[in-house]
Amino acid sequence: MQVIEFQVPPLPLLATVGHALWHSGTIHAKRKFQLYDLLIVVSGAIYIEEDDICYELTKGSILILEPNKIHRGYRASDELSEVYWLHFIYDREASTISSEHMNWPQPLAAGNNETLTAQTATLHLPKHSVVELRPLIPLLDRMVEIHTSLVRQHSFELYAVFNQFLVQLQNGIRERLHSRSYYLSEQAAHYIEQSITRPFNSSQMEQELHYHFDYITRCLKQYSGLTPIQYRHHVQIELAKRLLLHTELSLKEIGAKCGLNDPNYFTRVFKKGVELTPAQYRKKYQVFITVQENEV
Repeated sequence: MQVIEFQVPPLPLLATVGHALWHSGTIHAKRKFQLYDLLIVVSGAIYIEEDDICYELTKGSILILEPNKIHRGYRASDELSEVYWLHFIYDREASTISSEHMNWPQPLAAGNNETLTAQTATLHLPKHSVVELRPLIPLLDRMVEIHTSLVRQHSFELYAVFNQFLVQLQNGIRERLHSRSYYLSEQAAHYIEQSITRPFNSSQMEQELHYHFDYITRCLKQYSGLTPIQYRHHVQIELAKRLLLHTELSLKEIGAKCGLNDPNYFTRVFKKGVELTPAQYRKKYQVFITVQENEV
């Protein structure tokens, strides 16, 4: 499957949305847009060509026509066809890639009161695919309703619903592509999170998940970018950050709650991931300080 990969921010912006019934004999006009033209067929069939590539869209089909490419109908519809269409703008250049080369998301870093920049992400939308219509139709209908109301105060809701629609499309890709390896990666991540206070044991992990440790490692790294040990350290560091900032526990107690009982090892792991020792991190970012009674 081909997917179009968008780096966000910025998010794609909706220009217009509509719903139409194409009667038998209808054929799409020839044109070239400066924006994306997304078509979803609910029933019937339409036939679109883009840069000499022909697409037959039947029930549940989606096609995203790309900016500056010539598209046209290469055959008239021979039955009544129900179609939704959306035009949207993206201010950067997106990439069309194979779904096999999708960049699966990395773990998000926990923010704090000193965080001043937004985290980036990747949005994947199907170039041409069959999608599950049931979760999409209510969002499409709501967008059409808002768009035709011409009430300015609904503009923000229109963008919000459009973003929900994009997320649903992306989730549909993942649900379709998720193989045994993806679900094993989720199981591995959950296992690591739940066993964080226990010593890491690859043999025990194999027994619990019923797969060889090397295969578990490949699956987790494919979808998170981290090996099991790296993922464990990531979880430990993020938990330690929260405890350092929002509790008065000692460094030894925090290390124990994070499965890092050796204070020196706790410091090494934390500093490698954060570039500060636990004590330095607490001093730099802690917001709330408890005032002792004798100081009041």
